[in-house]
Amino acid sequence: MIERKSEISLIKDREYLSAENNAYNALVAKGYTPQGADKGFKTVCVMQFEYPEYAENPAKRGKCKEYHFKNWQEALAQLS
Repeated sequence: MIERKSEISLIKDREYLSAENNAYNALVAKGYTPQGADKGFKTVCVMQFEYPEYAENPAKRGKCKEYHFKNWQEALAQLS
């Protein structure tokens, strides 16, 4: 996992953001529904619907499990 640190170079920041985007896309490919960050960007929320193919239709998507992680990379590592 690539960590984000304060006072880092632009190249390292790009590496971090690229790793975050890749983790987000991998979560979507695995059937999870990433929801975004909370106020202050301290945690991110990932939802797993019983029927992910109906994620856009609340009446059909079934039960939902909700997970909170520090960032998308951690979410991918824990949910894989």
